[in-house]
Amino acid sequence: MTDTHFSGKTALVTGAGSGIGQASALAFAAKGARVMVTDINGDAAEETVRQITAAGGEAAARKVDATSAEEVEALIQATLDRFGSLDFAHNNVGCGTGKALEDIGPADYDFTMNLSFKSVFLGMRYQLPVMRERGGGVIVNTASMAGVSTTQAADIVYSGAKAGVIQMTAHAARAYGQHNIRVNCIAPGLVATPIISQMFTPEQQIEMASDHIIKRPVRPEEIAAAVIFLCSAEAAMITGLVLPVDGGQNAMR
Repeated sequence: MTDTHFSGKTALVTGAGSGIGQASALAFAAKGARVMVTDINGDAAEETVRQITAAGGEAAARKVDATSAEEVEALIQATLDRFGSLDFAHNNVGCGTGKALEDIGPADYDFTMNLSFKSVFLGMRYQLPVMRERGGGVIVNTASMAGVSTTQAADIVYSGAKAGVIQMTAHAARAYGQHNIRVNCIAPGLVATPIISQMFTPEQQIEMASDHIIKRPVRPEEIAAAVIFLCSAEAAMITGLVLPVDGGQNAMR
């Protein structure tokens, strides 16, 4: 259903070719926002756009390496050129290796930190000045319960990167609140995404979801609903928040 708060405005979603990012892009479009869909997999981004346009929405796809400053800067300009504004951003790229500490090498460290921390930094680095110039906006970053709780079955570098995202979000919220910009992050528990299915067996996923009070993985659509709420008019006085969407895992700490 079109929402006047979102209608005619522009949302940018990274990692939107599948999983949480795709669900978020579809949710923004369903609310009436125009969506810039980005992913390192250009074909996957195009598929998300196909789904949006088939449902009557407006979107564009762009293949982007979210860890490249040059590509992220160009993405922001391309969004302005295509849609004329940037009102909402969901910085969603991130991934770990799932390896034990002693098995993590320098390449694993760089891979995880670049995807899970640097991508969020670069997103905000180029989104915030545009939003400030235009008089406001909302950013939602994807953190993780791995950055909050040591009970999450995630590797140590991913946990540290996501804890960093939480602190970076709080810092940005404080620094840019005076410019009518709100910055929050979501902290998902175990989410039923394609990448989780690739990294963990069904048995491992069941064990990881045992950290939840509600004993099942979170659906991507449930994460997207939280993103939409944080961007909505109803959340106008919410900034600097870490919102767990974790089936109650936070209460199990």
